[in-house]
Amino acid sequence: MPRRPRSTARAPTPAETPSAPLDDNFLDTLKGEFARVQQSANAPKPGEDLTHRAEVNRRLLQDFWEIHNQFDDVGAHLTVEPSQTLFAIFAEYPDKWAFRDNFDFGGVKTIELRDRTQGWVGFTLRFWFYNTPEGRPHFRGVFEWTDGESYHRYSGWMRMMSQAVLYDSGEHSIDVRSVHSILRDVVVKWYAAHVDKAPEAFIAHLKEKYPKGASYAKESYRD
Repeated sequence: MPRRPRSTARAPTPAETPSAPLDDNFLDTLKGEFARVQQSANAPKPGEDLTHRAEVNRRLLQDFWEIHNQFDDVGAHLTVEPSQTLFAIFAEYPDKWAFRDNFDFGGVKTIELRDRTQGWVGFTLRFWFYNTPEGRPHFRGVFEWTDGESYHRYSGWMRMMSQAVLYDSGEHSIDVRSVHSILRDVVVKWYAAHVDKAPEAFIAHLKEKYPKGASYAKESYRD
């Protein structure tokens, strides 16, 4: 009696394999957890008083915005971070303004004044709060600039960034007068460099007067 031919099972192709439905509940839960982690990281620690930090940030934001306006008068385009649209209300832009009552000044960790003028990208005045390896809260200010570009085989063109450390102290021992004295020195020479359209003397001054900070490479397309 002839044997029946044995049937051979064929594995379904990827196109025939039904895709598993997305677990929307999982994704929503994950997003919620990520948001919770961010809020927890940014929230004040128990017993942490951010009043002093808020006062320092208010003063710096006011200083930076007024500096921004002065540079704008000579055609230099600076931007403030956090944006003025977040912390200020304008009666008449850009000179007549007031702080927003609902802005969280104590929650700001970094304040920057970035130079967006053509040929000046990378020049940045930055102050921020951080914790030392021992967990002590500190406050630091730097001026950062571009020290040329170089090509890297695997990452393409990179900007070489250099820093001068302008100020560093414990968060609760910040001397605003010292900060203003340093700002006066740095900002006036930055302004003069724009007027003369020559940043070289300004960079030389930073290197001569202030301690060297971090040096690192940064993608050329990033600000």
